[in-house]
Parts: sequence; C-alpha cells; structure tokens
Amino acid sequence: MVRKFFVKNSSSEGVWSFWKGTNAEWNAKVASIEGRNVYQTAQWADHKANAGWQICRLIFSATDSASDLTGTTIAQCLFRSGPLKSFVVWIPGGPLGDLEKIDKSFVKALKQHLGASVIYIRASITLQATSELNTKLKLLKWKKAKNVIGASSSMIYSLKADQQTRVEKCSPNWKRNLKRSSKNVNSPYVWETPNPHEISSAYALMDEYKKIEGLSLQRSVADLQSVISVFGRQLLLIRIDDLNGDPLAIRGALIFENLAWDFIALTTPAGRKTYASYAVFWYMAEKCVEAGAQQIDLSGIDPKNNKGVYDFKNGTGATQIDYQGEWETSSPSWFRQLASRLIARRVS
Repeated sequence: MVRKFFVKNSSSEGVWSFWKGTNAEWNAKVASIEGRNVYQTAQWADHKANAGWQICRLIFSATDSASDLTGTTIAQCLFRSGPLKSFVVWIPGGPLGDLEKIDKSFVKALKQHLGASVIYIRASITLQATSELNTKLKLLKWKKAKNVIGASSSMIYSLKADQQTRVEKCSPNWKRNLKRSSKNVNSPYVWETPNPHEISSAYALMDEYKKIEGLSLQRSVADLQSVISVFGRQLLLIRIDDLNGDPLAIRGALIFENLAWDFIALTTPAGRKTYASYAVFWYMAEKCVEAGAQQIDLSGIDPKNNKGVYDFKNGTGATQIDYQGEWETSSPSWFRQLASRLIARRVS
C-alpha cells in the first residue's frame, strides 16, 4: 500500500512515506480529512496526467509500518522535470491534514524520491486563511508566492436551505434576472453526452465578446475532453439552448463526496440577452442537491479584473472565503525565486 521509503519529520515522531495504494483508497483518505477537495482526488491527477504532469503521493504516519494508513497529513503532488535533475512540484488543493508536518523532512522526502538535484514546491492551500497558519508556514520555511496562478478568494454557495430560502438570500437584481431567465423558450437540462468541441467553441464566442484584458476565457478541446472522460458522472453539466439547438449558456460542476466545485461556466452573447446564465446556475444547484452536495465552491473571484463574474457570484447570496493560498519552498533556497517566475507562466 505504501512504499517503504521513509524520511523522519523533524518536529515530531513520524515519517513521510510514498503511497502506492489504489485510486479508490486514496480518495477515501482525501474524503476523511478536513479541507478535502476535488484537486487532491485521483480523478484530478488523472486529468492533469493527460496534460503531461507526473504524479506522486505522500502520507505522513506516526510509525514506519508500510501497512499504516492512519496518516495525519497527505499530499498529492504533480511534477515536471527539467535540465540537470531539476524538478518543479505543484500541489493543487493541498497538502491536507496537519500542516506542521510539511517541514524540511517533507521537502527532503520529495527530493530523494525524485532523485532531484534542485527542487521547487508550490502548494495551493484551500483551507480558510488564518494568521496562525500564516505564522506556522513561515516558521516551516515556506514563503507566500508573489506570482500566483489562481485566485486566493472564492465564494461558497450553501445548498442546505430550501429553494425559497436561497431565493430570498439573492440580491434584488439577481432575483429579477432569474425571473427574466424563465422567459427563455427552452428550459435548462442535464447534458448527458457533452461535446468538447461545442463547449470550446462557445467559450471562444464568450472570450471574443468580453475581451477581458490580460485574461483568456478559452478552453481547449483536449482539456475539456480530458475532464469529460476522467470525471464521467462526477461532472454535472447543465445547458440551455436557443430555438436552433445552439447553446445559450452552459454550466458544470465537479462533485466529490458532498461537495461541488463550479468548473465550467459560459454564456454566449445571445444568452446574455436572455439571462440564460441565471437559469442554468439555478438548475445546476438543484441537481447538485439531488446528487447529495451540501455546497458549491464557486471557484475563484476577482472583483477588480473580472467584476461581472464577481457580481454574479456575489448576487447568489454566497459567502466569500479567503483561502490560505499559494505558498512555495525549494531546496536549495536560491532555486525558489527563479522557479517561482517560471511556474506562474506554465501551470494551469
């Protein structure tokens, strides 16, 4: 289950080992830890492997037994190799668990396992930001990343209340637009057999219409096909069409356990005129409830550079959450600044 490759943690009794269990066993471990998220699942690793990333998984346990799976901290790592045995490691949504364990022993374990001469590690921690955790990470020699890849704030849309209660929490403008969206000739529906080419084309239309400076809204066919293939029924896609059967709006969520992540969101220029995005969001929320989800992470906000999307998400009545965000470390230390600039350009 766990490879016998151990590096002792310097701050407490225990060791880092390399996980060799099944995907199902890994997902069960992810699901058992606070802060669980879709980006630490086996499915996300398979999706990113299709884009050229390699995968390794670590678990911190109190003993050096290869059968001990009661670890307090886990990390699913994506990595790429470079010249002269250099490695860049990306930990989306993690590590999970007791973050006191990600000290120099964690870096050493990764470095030895990969056979690296130099290594850079970036973690995107999706726990709620606190000053205590901020201090802890600094003491463990992690530094807050300046060249960030993703948004450090998001909004959480609760599904625990009934429809009427959720409507009442919406802003007045959001409620008006939801009502206007009901005038569309067609109704939203679950897209059972999604076509990545159609989704990519719709994204291109939206990108051309919005023209947000410094931000491309396009999604490649290959990336979309990978998500569709890997996640299967865990990808919930909702769409609404015009009279010709062309999409007005498409919205999709990735579901893991009782949580959902807003992952695909697009509205064509024609769909904007009919408020179609409000209809598909509301229908997606209902289908998430049916799937057992208790909340939807709306997957990032940028009030300054993408105000329209922020206003839409905020208008749903969702609650803003500030994540701990992106932190980085390296061995040797001089490699951090160089790799930090490079990874921000290449990682998605």
